[in-house]
Amino acid sequence: MKDAPPPAAAYGVREIDGGGLTLSPMRFTGIGSEYFRIWVVNMLLTLLTLGIYSAWAKVRKSRYFLQNTQLDGHAFDYHGDPKAILLGRVVALVLLLCYSFAFDVSRAAGVVMVLVMCAIGPWLFMRAQRFRLANTSWRGLRFGFDAQPREAYRVVVLPLVIWFSSAITAAFVGTTRDLEYTAGAMAAAVVLTLLLTPWMHHRLKAYQHARARYGNQAFTFVPATRSFYAIYGIAVLLVLVGALLGFGMVLAWAWLDVPTPAVSAGPRAMAFIIGGVVGLVVFLIAWPYFATRMQQVVWRHTRLGDVRFRTRIDAGPLAKLTLRNVLLTLFTLGLYWPFAAVALARYRIECMGIESPRALRELAQAMQAAPGAAAGDAVLDTFGLDIGL
Repeated sequence: MKDAPPPAAAYGVREIDGGGLTLSPMRFTGIGSEYFRIWVVNMLLTLLTLGIYSAWAKVRKSRYFLQNTQLDGHAFDYHGDPKAILLGRVVALVLLLCYSFAFDVSRAAGVVMVLVMCAIGPWLFMRAQRFRLANTSWRGLRFGFDAQPREAYRVVVLPLVIWFSSAITAAFVGTTRDLEYTAGAMAAAVVLTLLLTPWMHHRLKAYQHARARYGNQAFTFVPATRSFYAIYGIAVLLVLVGALLGFGMVLAWAWLDVPTPAVSAGPRAMAFIIGGVVGLVVFLIAWPYFATRMQQVVWRHTRLGDVRFRTRIDAGPLAKLTLRNVLLTLFTLGLYWPFAAVALARYRIECMGIESPRALRELAQAMQAAPGAAAGDAVLDTFGLDIGL
């Protein structure tokens, strides 16, 4: 006789609001020492194979983190094919090298390369999302990405054009002798890109979430453009505050006349230390806020039918965790990195919860794989591209 499944309470599921809603928290069971062994092997084999093994390393890493992420007592899983990932990385590397050196060859070659990137970029982005989700599963049912090339081009082309506007501007005005005109044109292109970055980020994130599927159920995304602009605006202010604090720490150190090895080593070493201190302070102040607020906004505006997502992630605990990870990674010359990755994953994942009007096991049983999913998986196994956003 088959044993009955454990009660929902065993997985931390509880009723909320007294209205029949249940909140199912996510759990992460990974251990730093376990991942350390995977990380060391991945690093060594990647170096020995001159980067070729990096595709297999990504699969091992993704599989470890997903298989240690649990919801309602069931772990996620990753099914990516390393050969498909390697193909995607080769394509990405070729495109990156061509773009990096195209403007050095000639202005025309650079412009052509930008046009090529804008022409194939939306298709690559769509394929990358489809590959990533189609190779992720929960309770034996895979996720999916329901999108067509026409929509991908409609959504992604304009952000690509804006992103490459600075390079195009530099190519056309960089040869003029009017320095004021050149500086003005470059500044205008950079400012335009910065002002539209929150809009571009929101556009791509909304496309990712609104076209995702779980079985035959589609996700939806409620627009949140204003929230994205607010997050970016406050993050920029925090960067300025962090920079001022960093420079203040360096000036205070100099005013106290504390002996510094960099003083005798020369101005370059001193500049390196100043830059490192300022950068670390900026990172510890701005990144925790940006990461937590973005996770809150994105998941608060994401739905899966009548299922909602909750997150109690907060900037304060994340800042403390980040500081601890950075310091221990520096003191151990990088050896603490896999432990830091596990600690960060545990915090971000275990802050998430799923709010549903019915048990998640019933929800999953009611869903079926979308029609044609098997054929799509076969195509992805052959031509899948894994290019992250």
